[in-house]
Amino acid sequence: MIRSRDTNTDDIRYQPLYNLSELAGYTRVNPNTLRTWALGRPRDGGGRYAPVIKVADRRRQDMFSFINLIEVHVLVALRKSHSVSLPKIRSAVRWLSREMNTKHPLAELRIETDGLDLFIRHFGKLVSASELGQVVIREVVEKFLRRVDRDEQGLPTFFYPFTHESLDSETPKEVVISPSVAFGRPVVRGTRIGTSMVFERYTAGESLPDIAEDYNLELQPVEEALRCEIERRAA
Repeated sequence: MIRSRDTNTDDIRYQPLYNLSELAGYTRVNPNTLRTWALGRPRDGGGRYAPVIKVADRRRQDMFSFINLIEVHVLVALRKSHSVSLPKIRSAVRWLSREMNTKHPLAELRIETDGLDLFIRHFGKLVSASELGQVVIREVVEKFLRRVDRDEQGLPTFFYPFTHESLDSETPKEVVISPSVAFGRPVVRGTRIGTSMVFERYTAGESLPDIAEDYNLELQPVEEALRCEIERRAA
């Protein structure tokens, strides 16, 4: 069983790193949608729907952690790629938080879906979280979840953002985000070269081949870094 570590200030994955605009850019989600997921929304009959993710700092609703980044990435997968309804996601998050003793189930657990329900693997079987614990065996799709690397405890360590409009799982993993590298900003994989550095040099008039040569990189990682930064700034 996984226990949330957001009360442990020593774990940088749970510390505030990104503002709302930055997180929206990295995960390719509309800022207003992200605000709704983080703050909830008003009910028709009064009150508010609970937020789907718990922000890193409750005193500052506009700051997010690396764990929040992974939660939003999974939410984008469930909503945009698999069209799972928000009420089912909200119900699954409540059940998983209680049953698995975690405040961040979308990041700390391996979530799977068939487009209708949400599942986790528990004791070798698929458990339907959106059906509140019913054990089922389904064909599942994981293309978004392959963009996240995890440690031995199953917690996220690296996130490879999409750099192509198609959100294709075959997008090269040339750009990576990790809270332990460059303060959680996207860099070329295996380096500390930020995508913002590539963008600034390119917009200043340098060619991509020249930038790649200066950094001793192949051309493709530099192209992907530029794509990533353009998409982030356009969000």
